[in-house]
Parts: sequence; C-alpha cells; structure tokens
Amino acid sequence: MKLYYEGSEGSIINLMGDGIYAQSPETLTGSTWQYTATSEVNGLGRIKRFYKKMEERPLELSIMADNEEEFNELTYRMHRIFERDIRRVKPGKIWWNDWYKEVFVVETSNDEFEENFQSIERSLKLLSTKPYWTKATKFQYLDQSQGGGSLDYDDSLLDYNDFDYDLEELIEVIQNDCIGSAKFELKFYGPCQNPSVTVGDHIYELLTELESGEYAVIDSRNKTIRKYGSYGEEENIFADRNKESYIFQEIPEGTIAISRDKLLKVDITLYDERGEPEWI
Repeated sequence: MKLYYEGSEGSIINLMGDGIYAQSPETLTGSTWQYTATSEVNGLGRIKRFYKKMEERPLELSIMADNEEEFNELTYRMHRIFERDIRRVKPGKIWWNDWYKEVFVVETSNDEFEENFQSIERSLKLLSTKPYWTKATKFQYLDQSQGGGSLDYDDSLLDYNDFDYDLEELIEVIQNDCIGSAKFELKFYGPCQNPSVTVGDHIYELLTELESGEYAVIDSRNKTIRKYGSYGEEENIFADRNKESYIFQEIPEGTIAISRDKLLKVDITLYDERGEPEWI
C-alpha cells in the first residue's frame, strides 16, 4: 500500500519507506458518526440526524537513518512541512493509496531516541476538520466538432426523467459510483459564450464569455465560481451563475446522461467521500 503525507504546498513525506515507517496505520481508518435524537418515550428514541464533526487520529512512526546527517534531515524536513501547514492554516493530506483526508498535524511527541543508531519513535496526532476519506475521479468531455467518432445513443438515457434533449447536442454519460450524490468540480474551457451542461435534468450554466486560453471552475465543495486567464489572473464570477438553476446541486448516484454543445470542452471531477478508504 501507499501511505504518505502531502503538505499544503505539495511536499511529500513517504510514511512507508525512505527511513520513515508507519506502525499500525489502520488507526487512521476509524470512522465515527455523531447523532442527535429526541428524548426517549416509553423506552423508544428517534434519530433526528447523523453528522460528522472534527476528529483526531493517532499515528505512530519509526524513524531510522544511516547516519546523523540523514537523521537530522528527515526529522527537520518533517517538522518544517507540518509546521508550515499549521502556520498557514492550510491542511495537508494524508494519502491511503488513491484516497486522501485533509489533516493538520497538531501534536508530536518522541520516545526511545537512540543517538548511536540514529533512530526514534515519533507519535503524531492528526486533526481533520473534514473527517472524510476522499477519492477524486475526473471525466473529460472534449470538443467533438471535427466528428471524432460516432455516438451510440441509448434510448433509456435520452428518456432520463422525461427530459427533452436536443439531439443536435452531444449526449454522453457520467458514472457516479459514490455512496449517494457527489460533490464536484466542473471546469468550462474557452472559447465559449454562456457555457452550459445538463446533467440528468439539472442545468449548470454560467452567463459569461470565456476567451481562448481561459477557463472557469465551479467548485461545489467550497461553493466558489472562479475564472482564470491565460496568464494566471483570477476573477470571482459567482454573480455570473444562472440563478434559476442551483449551480452547486450535487450529482446523483448512478449512470447519468449529460447534454452539452459539441464545441464545448468540459471536465467534471466527482468527489467520493467516505468514512474509511478502500483498503487495497
């Protein structure tokens, strides 16, 4: 398995090699749901809701180096990356294969320091403000104006929720294998005018123009809509959304039909959020 920490600026700490070895990493995978309930009447209670709150998880590391210089480099680099995330108040990510959880390393303690063998046992406490393991799956829908292949239409998709699709547009699908509906990131690429995509029977549309080299990103997790220019300039275009159709509507589970203009290039990334990651 792959287990590593990614700092908020992109630095990687391998936690299963290179002198650092996680002990009992399964302690990271526990999941707890909080709940509120009505008072018991005649011995019976009623659950009102389940929810997640911030959580802390432990992680034990064995650090072993071949010499003093390597030992100092390992421990200093680890401290620097963890501390930078704390001071910037930007979480890092703990990765379990293709799944990650956003965390801060809020506590470290050391034991069994062996100076002659350049080794130490280090305990970490990881704080997660979003206690979900997340896997991102990207779907890309390219410009098909040059006739890059034929399309096989499925009548069951075209009849999805009795939506009247215009067959002059491109009909495709997105496969949401998440547990329930999924948060997403939707990216429109220029050049285009008022880019729009229909997922199932829901419209995601921006009332704006994107020039060649520009793109717009709808981020349903953070509830933001931003436009990016060719030279890295960034603009908040939240006000340019189609206000008659909720722009952050989560994408439902299953195989869902997508309708878009053949000229429009779109990326849709689905975020699968779960209490524990897939183990292998």
